[in-house]
Amino acid sequence: MNDLWNILHLAALTCYILSLAAWFLSRVSSRLSESTAAWIAALGLGFQAAQLLLRWGAGGHLPVTGLFETQHFLTFWVVALTLYFYMRYGASKLLPASMLLAVLSLILAMKGPRAVAPLTPTIDTPLFFIHIATSFAAYGLFSVGAILGCYRLAGIEISFDGSTRRMLDESLYIGYILFTWTMIAGSLWAYLAWGSYWSWRIKGIWSWILWFYYSGVLHVRNRQTWEGWPLDVLAIVGFILVLFTYLGLGLLFKTSHPLL
Repeated sequence: MNDLWNILHLAALTCYILSLAAWFLSRVSSRLSESTAAWIAALGLGFQAAQLLLRWGAGGHLPVTGLFETQHFLTFWVVALTLYFYMRYGASKLLPASMLLAVLSLILAMKGPRAVAPLTPTIDTPLFFIHIATSFAAYGLFSVGAILGCYRLAGIEISFDGSTRRMLDESLYIGYILFTWTMIAGSLWAYLAWGSYWSWRIKGIWSWILWFYYSGVLHVRNRQTWEGWPLDVLAIVGFILVLFTYLGLGLLFKTSHPLL
């Protein structure tokens, strides 16, 4: 089965690279349009969806238990949200940055094991689906929010109707709702697995730090003194915290958390 995972992985990665190239070529050639880049990205998303469903069927659980799977799941949400914003707001300028992030994520995914691993008894619970699915969906929204913050800092309007701020709000607000469900499900999961809703494990501590951080961002996002570039900086810093919570902890510290 590893050959199949490799084929689908390389197919998605190739599509995102071609989408990135097609977008830039559309700026200098009338033979290509920005919609071509979007369609190629959608094809890559289809390959990722196929891999997600096939691995789910092979393992009997949501495939998010290692670097390869989690990077794919995160990339899936980044691309899906980007295409949603493209269709709803005409945010074609969001495509190149999102495709670049997708390419980098899938390259990083290649460093992880590709075999479908069974769940350990500790994480074999229905709460696994809610906790992990919502966390990586939230990470995807926060990632796109950081990209939007970069565009706003650069003074680039990426939609035809001036909806960049609205897209940023949607990314942060919906991401926060999803991450709140992550924390609720994670606490219940911890109680079933270890007999306590809370422990001083470093992964849990930083997850709560991330949740409180975005609570503060949502609290100040509509205040006049925070609506401009300060909000953009907050969105970017939030993405850095996401990366540290998701990847940095596993690289720098010993953690008993069953996932990355």
